[in-house]
Amino acid sequence: MFVCAHNGEFLLAKLQLHPGGSCTLKVTADAEANFNIQDRAQMTEAAARFFELSSGKETRLLSKIAGEPIYTTAQKLDPEAPLGHSPEELAKSYRLEIAEWNWVPDTSKFVLRVPEMSPHTFILWLVDERVPAQKPRWVMMIAEDESPLIELSKTTEAPRDGWDLLLIVLVAFTIGTPLLGSVFVWYKNRQLSAPRG
Repeated sequence: MFVCAHNGEFLLAKLQLHPGGSCTLKVTADAEANFNIQDRAQMTEAAARFFELSSGKETRLLSKIAGEPIYTTAQKLDPEAPLGHSPEELAKSYRLEIAEWNWVPDTSKFVLRVPEMSPHTFILWLVDERVPAQKPRWVMMIAEDESPLIELSKTTEAPRDGWDLLLIVLVAFTIGTPLLGSVFVWYKNRQLSAPRG
């Protein structure tokens, strides 16, 4: 599913999960089409309250956790954005303002939340570099919306789900049951063949 057309009123928020446990969040605004952000000054003011990060125990502004973002500009749209950009849109030049945070979360699970009364609409999509073959997941968010749960791992392997664990148990049971049966038969035969006093 894709959001059609350029839709410059949306803020594009690309969250990348890196193998080492760090995260990058890049928020892009089309300064020519967005009603709330039309220059660097407005981008800087708005970025302080783009997202909150909630780990279950507490909720804090992302800007308080990850610090000041790096501000840059660009002219081309991100071809990975889940907006169904046409070749003509990708070839066109824009005036894009970008805020980028790089940080290492101090929690293994968290959600991103759009603060109450926020005037912004985000298209947030997740790029998990630990699982390169996985298609990016995305969600549209407005004020008070929360992202799906984001889980970090210290390894580059995809976390096992319940079905994987069930398979391991079944394999262990299948292999282990005949082995235990053989040991039991051997032990009984040994008892029967032993000389009685």
